[in-house]
Amino acid sequence: MHVTSSTHKKDTDGDGLTDFQEWSSSSGGYVTNPREKDTDGDGLTDYEEIMVYGTDPLDWRDDIDKDNGWWDSDYDEVQYYKSRGIDDATIKQFLNNSDVDGDGIKDGSDIDPLEDLKVKITIKSVRITSNMDDSDDLLETIFDVTTDAETKSSSLFYIPVGVNYSVNISMVVDLNDMGIPGEYNNSISINVVDQDKGLEYKPLDIDGLPGIDVIKITPSGSYAKNNFDINSDCGNYSLSGPDGSIWFSIEDVSIPYS
Repeated sequence: MHVTSSTHKKDTDGDGLTDFQEWSSSSGGYVTNPREKDTDGDGLTDYEEIMVYGTDPLDWRDDIDKDNGWWDSDYDEVQYYKSRGIDDATIKQFLNNSDVDGDGIKDGSDIDPLEDLKVKITIKSVRITSNMDDSDDLLETIFDVTTDAETKSSSLFYIPVGVNYSVNISMVVDLNDMGIPGEYNNSISINVVDQDKGLEYKPLDIDGLPGIDVIKITPSGSYAKNNFDINSDCGNYSLSGPDGSIWFSIEDVSIPYS
């Protein structure tokens, strides 16, 4: 590399490194351009790369921990963490850790690299107004919670028709952490299911499934959200449908990095 510098300035490009440091490789072993604040054009100044973050000022594609994924370079990673309020010293540590939150997904492919995403679903109560073709008006009911990552089911409840029934159960479920950092777009569904037992069992139910009826607690049947944003969609819910009503809450119980 052949570069020239000003004879009147110690730091021709004003990047914080003296011209001597830049062309003599006395800073981090790199020979950078004393007339360019950002020799590799990646958005980070030579000073930031060498003195702050420990990245390569000569390679815009530098990826120390090989975790870029949706990020083009360490610059994108730095900017993401800055947007989350992380200080420079901690960012330098993160640049050397491919899975900051320890959830098994590399940071550049993690919706939230700083948290292992989880929610707690609490079913508070239901009021089922349809007997679902059960002759005794006592429904053998379970609650299913499904995300992109897993499905969990409650134990069996015997719920009488036409009364407000207190359920008070909670299920903690994983969300799928894989995706573009910062774009929260998981899916969650809650199904209330009548499971016929004993004398109530019917070989073919009204929904075409033997021994199982989905109790419609929304106009479409179940609570379902395909673009669930954990930052804005948690809260208390009260829903009603053709077969009854449900009251539940969704709480963010994600595990932050440590």
